[in-house]
Amino acid sequence: MDGFKDFKMTKEKVRKLLPIVESIWSRKYGRKIKLKDLTVGGVTVRRDELNDKRYDNQK
Repeated sequence: MDGFKDFKMTKEKVRKLLPIVESIWSRKYGRKIKLKDLTVGGVTVRRDELNDKRYDNQK
């Protein structure tokens, strides 16, 4: 686990994880799941902070 000692979670990394987590949970539970926010490693990203056009159709 020494390879992870310098690993730092950033907002950009959590932003990239949000749609991945939603798609995994959507498949698992058989319905469309949208998260309001996602916290990983103490870093929180809220959906309303996302300014990417990929998320515009999900509002």
